[in-house]
Amino acid sequence: MATCFEKCLTETDIVSRFALPISWLTVLPPIEQGSHEVNFQVTDGFEFFWEFCCSIRRVGRYRKPVLQSEGWLKFVNYKGLKVGDKIVLDTEANDFRGTKFRIRAQKLNKECDQWLDV
Repeated sequence: MATCFEKCLTETDIVSRFALPISWLTVLPPIEQGSHEVNFQVTDGFEFFWEFCCSIRRVGRYRKPVLQSEGWLKFVNYKGLKVGDKIVLDTEANDFRGTKFRIRAQKLNKECDQWLDV
């Protein structure tokens, strides 16, 4: 899998919803015309399945994509994520099954100065 995007978590990301960088919309499943959200499945770094809902604003120039709270906060709580931890989005194209998405949660190991999957 190729690493597409990374983001360090903010307070908003931890307590309510994951504010996605707009560039992430280029690799996530498309939101159909007339809709403002799309549900999709991902695996984490340990191959557990998670379901997220990505939504955008219905009006306005800036679409402001977010992963809505329900699935996202389950992920945050299960992983024990805090402000400053990191999310990495990987994708892998597959001609038969479509694009596979993996969202890895990482924490910084200060002893060896490396990001480790949790």
